[in-house]
Amino acid sequence: MIEFKEVSYQYGERRPPVLERLSLRIPDGQYVVIIGPNGCGKTTLSKHLNALLIPSRGEVSVDGLNTRDPSGHRELRRRVGMVFQNPDHQIVGMTVAEDIAFGLENLAVPPGEIAIRVRDALARVEMAGCEQRAPFTLSGGEKRLVSLAGVLVMNPRWLVLDEPTAYLDAAGRRLVLAMIASLHREGMGIVHITHDLGEAADAERILVLERGRVIMDGPPGDVCAFLMSETQWEIEAPAMAALMAKLRRSGWDVPVNVISLEAAHREIHDYLVKIAGRGASS
Repeated sequence: MIEFKEVSYQYGERRPPVLERLSLRIPDGQYVVIIGPNGCGKTTLSKHLNALLIPSRGEVSVDGLNTRDPSGHRELRRRVGMVFQNPDHQIVGMTVAEDIAFGLENLAVPPGEIAIRVRDALARVEMAGCEQRAPFTLSGGEKRLVSLAGVLVMNPRWLVLDEPTAYLDAAGRRLVLAMIASLHREGMGIVHITHDLGEAADAERILVLERGRVIMDGPPGDVCAFLMSETQWEIEAPAMAALMAKLRRSGWDVPVNVISLEAAHREIHDYLVKIAGRGASS
C-alpha cells in the first residue's frame, strides 16, 4: 500500500507549498489516474513515491517503507518504477542496451541474466533489435519506450508514469496504454498522471488535484460528473466526449441529461447528446 499522511511540500522556505496536508491511500495493485491543471502538484506528488522528494512535513510510505529512512531508498526504487515526463531526464547509457541494464548492474545481477532481461524488455515495448543504437539517435517516442523498458526490466511492484504517452504517435500510444492495462491485470499497482480524459477512463480510481490538494477522489463515472459540474474546469468537448463514451462502453451509468446547459458547457452537452444518439433534456 502507498500512504500519504498530511504531506506538505514546498520548493524553498519562501515559496508557497506545492502539496498541502495531502492524505491518501492506494491499495496494492490499484490503477489510479491523477489529473489536474498545470502546476497543481501532480509531478511533485509522483516524485514522493520513490523518495526523489522527501516531504517538508508529513510522511510517505510504500509497502511499509518510510521514505524518510535512507536505508530503505534502494529497495523503494526497486519496487517503484518511475517513467518521467521527459525521457531525457532518465536516459544515461551510451547505447539502448547499456541504458536499460543500468539499474540491474547496480543490483549486481549476473551479466547473462541482464542480457536476457534487457532483450525481453525491449521486445515488450516493440523495440527489439535496437540494443546497440545510441539514445541520441532515437525519436522522442522511441526514447519514451526505452525509458519504459528501463523501468520494466527491474520488475517493480508499482509503476508511476508521468504523461507516458507524450511524444508518441497513435500506434505508440495504443502500445503503451495496452501495456499499462496488461501490467495492471498482472497485479502491478499503477499511478498514471495524464491530461487525457480518455486515458483516465481506464483507471479504477481518479484523483483530481488542485493547488496541492485532492479535491475529488472516486471512480471514473463520479469524477466525470464532478468535472462537468465545476465551471472553472475548461475541458474541450471532444476530450470529455471521449471519456463519457468510453465510460458507457465499460458499463458506467453516465446519463447525458445530468449535464448543465449553462453557456460554458453547452458545446460539451450538444456533443455528448450527438454521440449518445438521443435527444437532449434540460
